[in-house]
Amino acid sequence: METITGFERMAAAHWRGTEEQWLGEWLLRAAEGFTGRANSALPLGDPGMPLDEAITAVTRWYRARALPPMIAVPTRGEAGSCGQDLDYHLSERRWLTRDAPALVMLAGLPLRVPLDRLPQGRAVKATPVPDDAWAARYHYRGQDHLPPVARKVLTSAAEQSFLSIRDGDEVLAIARLSIANGWAGITAVEVSPAHRRQGLGAAITAAACLKAARRGPRNVFLQVEVGNAPARALYERLGFRSSHRFHYRVAPE
Repeated sequence: METITGFERMAAAHWRGTEEQWLGEWLLRAAEGFTGRANSALPLGDPGMPLDEAITAVTRWYRARALPPMIAVPTRGEAGSCGQDLDYHLSERRWLTRDAPALVMLAGLPLRVPLDRLPQGRAVKATPVPDDAWAARYHYRGQDHLPPVARKVLTSAAEQSFLSIRDGDEVLAIARLSIANGWAGITAVEVSPAHRRQGLGAAITAAACLKAARRGPRNVFLQVEVGNAPARALYERLGFRSSHRFHYRVAPE
């Protein structure tokens, strides 16, 4: 993918809002507040109007849906880059940064690191929709129960598969694999707290990549918090490399 904008346009098809609308080349997304990606405007070019007017239009669109106006800002952090200029503009208008920045990482398929054998009794399961056991293991931002809209967002790509490592009926680790626009994406990676530091994070990621390679994509992406050093190191060992960052700006109340 040659540009950040080109990549983000592709990635937008992997995790979609339940409602989407274009403002010029800005994609407005809403999904009842479930996840930042599905509830933020994504600038992918010219909004078709002066920047201040576009920001006002974004603000009105989200407030009409009882959602905080939010813009995802992809950037490489370089002065003068498109994303950086927008970030400065929003900062001057007191749009606040929400959450820690995320790092986008990419890898070619198939991975050079093979999937290690799992201990006896443990197996990887894949389903086209999240079953109740998979959903019970997914704790987005610590939520004990996912809202009803979550399943619509999780199944919003052209194709997806929900992988889990299980020991009998117990779900030890999960990941969501999506396929859209010729790429594979990995999201919703989570390992049971009782089974961490056993290599399950690497195993579920490698399993998702193996399944993706069999479906045709030659590249895969994922995102991780910039400050999550152990996860970044894990993905680098698997062959992922850093591409760019993004963060959210939220309108002042």
